Amino acid sequence: MKNVFSIAIIVSIAIGLAACNNKKEKTVQEEVAEIVEEVEKLSEATASTTKKMFKIESAYVKYNMKAAGQDMVREWWFDQYGNRQLEDSYLTIMGEKAGGITLTTNGYMYKWDYDATEGTRMKYYAAQATDYDDISKEDIERYGIEKHGYEDVAGKKCLKVTTKKPIESTVWVWENIPMKTISSFGGNEVVMEAVEVVTGNIGDVSFELPEAITFTDYQ
Repeated sequence: MKNVFSIAIIVSIAIGLAACNNKKEKTVQEEVAEIVEEVEKLSEATASTTKKMFKIESAYVKYNMKAAGQDMVREWWFDQYGNRQLEDSYLTIMGEKAGGITLTTNGYMYKWDYDATEGTRMKYYAAQATDYDDISKEDIERYGIEKHGYEDVAGKKCLKVTTKKPIESTVWVWENIPMKTISSFGGNEVVMEAVEVVTGNIGDVSFELPEAITFTDYQ
């Protein structure tokens, strides 16, 4: 059975909201854990470095994100069809950036804050690119999927899709890349929208782990 949504979308929303919602950190962490547990049950979602999560080999996407009443920026680079990813999610406060980095490589997702010496690690469950024109009736019913035609986001023709599980969300997808998402997470509406997209050469981007940071498994 095909996996009918992008695991990257869900995890990215969780990370983004956790980064800007300190007051509800425990609630957010608990909800992230529940989502990860649900993802682990999905067929064809495996901690692997051989899946093609996106239909484009490499790209850079810049998003504006609003969560918990705060505005954030998410800069995202990926290579090897999504098996290597680097994210920089941050707020700008009085001209200073505050946020953190997320690196996905070798089947794991690593996260650390700016200037940190410690970070967390969790398995990354990859899903192959979804063909929304070839979804089984079983999967449509399982995830509560509805398609709503095409709309333009950041100059790309995107398919608008709503899902009810594992979280209720509306996603605008181009080449299996989430260009815009609206979700309810941790009691907050989270909106993330692409404002810049560059495909192909992503420049001098490092997908190596920083030597100065010690990582522990996410609990």
